[in-house]
Amino acid sequence: MKKLLSLLVFLNVCTGFGQGNLQFNQVLNLSFTSGGNNYAVPVGRVWKIESIGLSSYTSFFTLGIGGQNIFLKNTHTSYTSEFNSLPYWINGGQTVTFSGLNSGVASIIEFNVIP
Repeated sequence: MKKLLSLLVFLNVCTGFGQGNLQFNQVLNLSFTSGGNNYAVPVGRVWKIESIGLSSYTSFFTLGIGGQNIFLKNTHTSYTSEFNSLPYWINGGQTVTFSGLNSGVASIIEFNVIP
């Protein structure tokens, strides 16, 4: 009985100090060109990048978050990650840049952060 009471107190404390829950908002399919496109993740939301589709197989793709580029794919060298880093989560308030050698589409799930 003592262990059960301790477990219940522990669970109550843990859930009382959570940082919020995620609630599905919408699916986004954001196009980008070879020159790159910028998008803003709204405050109070998070994005989960599920997949990237490129218009050409021999291409590269970078994801820029707050000026920091993350190299996700390159088939021009021996490095061929083929998007092994996805899914990728991005906090609200961030500016995101999708760019590559060719155009493409990013498939994203947007969530509301519920306090």
